Order: sequence, then C-alpha cells, then structure tokens
Amino acid sequence: MKRDWDMIRDMLTRLEELPSRDMNLGMSDFASESQAIASYHAELLIEAGLVEGTLSRTIGPGVKHFMLRRLTWSGHEFLDSVRSDTVWNRTKKSFLTNGVSMTFDLVKSVATEISVALIKSGTGIS
Repeated sequence: MKRDWDMIRDMLTRLEELPSRDMNLGMSDFASESQAIASYHAELLIEAGLVEGTLSRTIGPGVKHFMLRRLTWSGHEFLDSVRSDTVWNRTKKSFLTNGVSMTFDLVKSVATEISVALIKSGTGIS
C-alpha cells in the first residue's frame, strides 16, 4: 500500500482536534471503505513517532484495529508545517510539478519554505 499524505494530514488533524485526552481516534472514526487505509497509516504514524497509540493485530496480515491517543512533539511540529490548506496544496503541487517523491523530511522542508515565502511576500497563510 502506498503512503497517502492526505490521509496522514487528516489523521493528525483529527487527533489534535479531539476535545480531551480521554478520547482516542480509532478505526470506527473512519468510513468503512477507508478503514484499511486508515489502519495502515496509523501504523506508519506510530512507527514514525508522530503519534502515540496501539495496534491490535489479527493472525493474518494487516491491522485489525488501532487507537491513537495523542500527537507527539514531532507530530505537532509536522502538522504545524502542513496545517494551512494554502501551504499544503502548494507543497503537493511542487512535488507533482517536479516529479519528486514525497518523503517526510522533504515534505516538512518544502512546506516550511513555502510558509516562509508566504510570510515574506506578505500574502499570508490560510
């Protein structure tokens, strides 16, 4: 399965928006047709150290269920770099235009550069 950067951004945003630390983001929070994709990306987010959570595995391949509890410091930092729709869309466009694969470090770096350019130009970020 390929990494879906829009799903990653969505999951981080949803987790951050939970109103209390007593709440979790789980598979049931996603439409049935996207649960397998969400499950795979939950595993990636935990592996990358962007979130704290647990996975419940079945005997077969894949993750049966996940429970994400909170963003880590790195998770907050990454989400802050891609939160703006303007920055996110320009970041994705720059990778498409240049034919470069989106890696974690490059996404964060390009998003940061775009944010700085928007700030310097005075156009702002939405």
